[in-house]
Amino acid sequence: MGHQIIKQPNGKFCVFSTIVDDLILYDGTPKEIEDYYAEEAAEKARDDTRKAIAAVLAGEQTKIYHQFAMEWREVSHLYTKHKARVETFAGAPSTSTNTN
Repeated sequence: MGHQIIKQPNGKFCVFSTIVDDLILYDGTPKEIEDYYAEEAAEKARDDTRKAIAAVLAGEQTKIYHQFAMEWREVSHLYTKHKARVETFAGAPSTSTNTN
């Protein structure tokens, strides 16, 4: 990760980056530090999702999912098979009808 959270003498916190050898945040409260890392993680998740969608649109889903990439026909079959097992186990029809 290259970051360290450090408690400052004033009781607040800073984040030091060993990548740039500098503070990237200082005088932060625990909540501000938490929010900083939460936003960093959210942005990474958004970026990863955009890349996955772009790969799927380009027909290159194996670049993301490798040998585990599936097509709609396979997923639909597995969903139908799973739904039948759940209904048999529960003894009642499923209330979910969303197959889009």
